[in-house]
Amino acid sequence: MSQLGPSEIMAAVARRGSVLRSLDDDGTPKCQLVDFLDVSRSTVDRGIRELEGLELVERADNGYRRTLAGQLVLSEYDSFVSQLDGIVESLDALDTLSPTTEFDAKVLDGAEIVYAEKYSPHQPVTCHGEVVSRASSVRGLAPTVLPQQVQIYHERIVEGSLEAHLALSDAVVERLVAAYDEELQEALSTGQLHLRQTPVDPPYSLICAETPTGPEISLLLYGDTGAYAFIGNDDPEAVEWAESTFENWWTDAAPLSVRSDQ
Repeated sequence: MSQLGPSEIMAAVARRGSVLRSLDDDGTPKCQLVDFLDVSRSTVDRGIRELEGLELVERADNGYRRTLAGQLVLSEYDSFVSQLDGIVESLDALDTLSPTTEFDAKVLDGAEIVYAEKYSPHQPVTCHGEVVSRASSVRGLAPTVLPQQVQIYHERIVEGSLEAHLALSDAVVERLVAAYDEELQEALSTGQLHLRQTPVDPPYSLICAETPTGPEISLLLYGDTGAYAFIGNDDPEAVEWAESTFENWWTDAAPLSVRSDQ
C-alpha cells in the first residue's frame, strides 16, 4: 500500500490525470491510450506505472482500469479543481470580504458571477432583484437598504404572493422606518413579511429563494462605492450552505423592535 500523503497523491493525479481519466471499467490497453491521448508509449508506460504503484490503477483482462480508490481520488480531485477554479474566477469579489467571513467555496463552484462595470454599475443589484422577482418565497440577510430592492420586495409581497423572512441589521431597519415607512407597514400588514433584526451587519446580502425551477441562492457583495458583485448558484451544496447560514443569523436575530410613529 502507498505510504504517500494526500498532497503527494493529488500531485500524482495532477500529473497523470489524463491517463487515469481515460481508463474504462472493462480495461483499456496501453496502445489505445497512446492513440487516444496522442502521446508516446513511454509516457503512457510511466503514467500507468506511477498510478499502479499508488494502487489507483490495476491490471484487467483487456488492459488497465481504475481501482475503487482511483475512482474516488479522481472524483475528489475533479471536485477540488472545480472549486479552485471558482475561487480564482472570484478573487476580485472575495477581496471585498474579511478573511474571517463565513463562506464556502461550494458557493463559487459553477456560479454565475456579475460585477459592477463602468457602464452597468447597477447590474449586480439587478441580478439580485431578479432572483426575488421569480421566487415564491425567500429567506435572506441584508446589511444595507437599496431603493431598487425595497421596490421589488414591496411589489412582490403586496401585489403578489411572496413570502419573505428577512434578518436585517438594526441600521437597515431604522432606515426602512425613516425612509420607507409606508411601504414597510403595508408589507407587514399582509402577514407575508417576517422581519428580525441583528445588531451586527451581515457581511453580504444573501437570498435563499424557492423558484419555479427549484431552490437557488444569490449573494450581493459590497465594495467602497456600493454593490460590487452578484453571485448566483443553484447547486444543492451551495443552497445547503446558504440555508444553514441564514438559519444561524435568523436564530440569533431579535424580533422587530422599531415601530412606526403612525
